[in-house]
Amino acid sequence: MTPDFIRKFHIYEILTKTSINNCKSRQEIINTLETLYLDYHDGDKLYQGLLVSNEKTISRDVKDIESFFGVEIEHIRHKGHYMVNQSVITKTHRTVFDKMELFLASHKERQWSPYITTEESSLNTEINILGLVKAIARKVYIKINYEGWYDDDHFSEIKQATVQPLHIKEANKAWYLLVYNEDIGVKVLCLDKRISNILITDHLVEDPYYFDKLIYFKDAFGILKNDIKTETIRIKVANHHFKYLESKPLHHSQTIISRPVKMNTDILDYTDKNIFGEISVTLKPNYEFLIELFKFNLWVKVIEPQWLIETIVEQHKFILQRYYPDI
Repeated sequence: MTPDFIRKFHIYEILTKTSINNCKSRQEIINTLETLYLDYHDGDKLYQGLLVSNEKTISRDVKDIESFFGVEIEHIRHKGHYMVNQSVITKTHRTVFDKMELFLASHKERQWSPYITTEESSLNTEINILGLVKAIARKVYIKINYEGWYDDDHFSEIKQATVQPLHIKEANKAWYLLVYNEDIGVKVLCLDKRISNILITDHLVEDPYYFDKLIYFKDAFGILKNDIKTETIRIKVANHHFKYLESKPLHHSQTIISRPVKMNTDILDYTDKNIFGEISVTLKPNYEFLIELFKFNLWVKVIEPQWLIETIVEQHKFILQRYYPDI
């Protein structure tokens, strides 16, 4: 997140509380931002964008907010700005700003530690998320450097590449940017310290690559998409965890085949078949999916396909031998 993005975020928050009878002048917005900085963020470089003295900066920010969110912000002379219709804000846009609030809370955790505990995000604070979103919408090129780790095709590097940004996705406490050019194809880049020197250009993509997230991620689990065959996985789930997967499905393809006969039990007897329900998911069972299954411990049991059962058993045997090599 950049200081400019943070300023726009707070201007947006200010304008959501306005109406035709409760406008905010540009100077009032400037004063509110300054008070916010002095009261909560004095000395924090990440928040120095809140200190503005030029009303033209506020005008430009308001136009950016309108463009990004598709909202309408009117200006009444001698009164100020107000947001005409907030209902058009999409769920996705609202989620982005909800995540922004969490990110800012995480940044301030040391100062606010007596009051709040957050999970850290690996997002590089120098990355302008709003600028990237606009670049995707405008279909303009960006230039990037990327130094990959082992999971990035064995330390693959991208140097001064000109690419079309396609989509931003959050997964596993991290943010990822999908990009494309003819040389590298569609590439998934983590927006952490691996990525650097992002330059958003004004050069329009002449023949834009068509990207549909619903198609691209249809059978994917997590962020990775590879050549693994799509399969339907049947899983037995213990009653206490069944409730969690019912409220937060393992995958968008999740289907409930049967519910536990005993939904509420004081004692968790995993030998009792009546405490297990069954679900199915249709996806590419990559290593991210395996990690997710391992997290569920003895609460779940894969019952189909057989090769996945054998893979899980072999990996558990290997782990057991590392701890008890004499067995």
